[in-house]
Amino acid sequence: MTGSEAAIWGMGLALTGLVIYHVRLRGAISRLTESLRNPDGCGRVDVDHRLLTPGFIRELARQIQAELQDRSDRIARQSVQERITESMLDQFDDGFVVVDRDLRILSANRAANETFARVSGITGRTVIEAFLDHRIVDVVKRALADEAKTGETFRLEEIRTINGERMERYLTAEAAPLPLPMHGVPGAWLILRDESERYHVEQIRKDFVANASHEIRTPLSIIIGYLENLSDGNVTDVQVARRFYGVMDKHAQRLARIVEDMLTISKLEGASATLRSEVFDLAESAADMVEHLRTLIVEKHASVVLQSEGADQSITGDRFYWDQIFFNLIENALKQNDKPGLLVKVRLSSTDHEHIVEVVDNGVGIPGSHIPHVFKRFYRVERSHSQNQVKGTGLGLSIVKRAVEAHRGTVTVSSKPGQETIFRIIVPKSGVLSHSA
Repeated sequence: MTGSEAAIWGMGLALTGLVIYHVRLRGAISRLTESLRNPDGCGRVDVDHRLLTPGFIRELARQIQAELQDRSDRIARQSVQERITESMLDQFDDGFVVVDRDLRILSANRAANETFARVSGITGRTVIEAFLDHRIVDVVKRALADEAKTGETFRLEEIRTINGERMERYLTAEAAPLPLPMHGVPGAWLILRDESERYHVEQIRKDFVANASHEIRTPLSIIIGYLENLSDGNVTDVQVARRFYGVMDKHAQRLARIVEDMLTISKLEGASATLRSEVFDLAESAADMVEHLRTLIVEKHASVVLQSEGADQSITGDRFYWDQIFFNLIENALKQNDKPGLLVKVRLSSTDHEHIVEVVDNGVGIPGSHIPHVFKRFYRVERSHSQNQVKGTGLGLSIVKRAVEAHRGTVTVSSKPGQETIFRIIVPKSGVLSHSA
């Protein structure tokens, strides 16, 4: 090869190298530019720095890569924050939903999906598709139109059963515009809160006040009526006067018992502050209450038998309320059965972790239609009492239920009318929710 040929060959190689370098350089710059144009672009774009011989190009590549790495870190932090926020919102019992201006759901917590939605997987659906209630839609629309927080509580058509009781369902919907658009999309947040329990409790309180007023007024009216007859001098017969005093005494005692039971119920409503924790023997508590009711047992010509399986019947709880439990269950069996020969059995047994208490009688029983209601306040199965016959307060079984629940236990009743009625209590051996010092 001559010198001129060698020179031409060298120039060809140099030109080829320049072309290859130019192509690679353009490709590297194109990749960097595309990464910057992509709003979700992140991470490191690999570039052979040997291609970028000019210093300013190498510096440009370094800055671009640093910016991409910083963007990647910001997106990672935002992702962690979003996961934390979602996790926190999932702990709420209220439904929380974020929607865009077209009322399409952008985000929803667990409660919104599982408790309030009528369909599964509501993200991406419209509010009406998810909840099938135009009133919820109207609340969100008002919030967006007025650019202000708004809300409404309304009754749902559906009802649900709690402890055998039918209860109407109430829902509160609150909405307001988003203070900052989510992913650049303006919209609103929506909170759905189930108010059924609050309305139910409020109704119970109203019923309790009404029933308590009636129950107190009845014995008071009887006492006042007899006193008026005595004070007017219309009663001159000593025997009649004594009978009047006897009736008044019975109803005064009943009045005192109603007040006492109402105070007990009131204390149990705040059981976390009133329960004491002590170790005592269940069999001893039951035996004491049997002895306390001895006069009534004899009067009814009944028998009460205590059966204890196992030597250890010790429990950690509040002895006062366990006395109330045994007293009310045994007294209830005695008062609801007038025929002589009634047999009441108090059976105590236990497992490694639980105590089982059963109060069984062979009396008239409880009709099935009454079973779901026996633990209600002032509810009585037998309502045919004469004026002179003193009724129970109707609070005894309510006290039993609240006292058992305060010890983290459950109480149930089953009955075969004319054969057998069983009140069964299952409670942990260490069952107090909390106790005062």
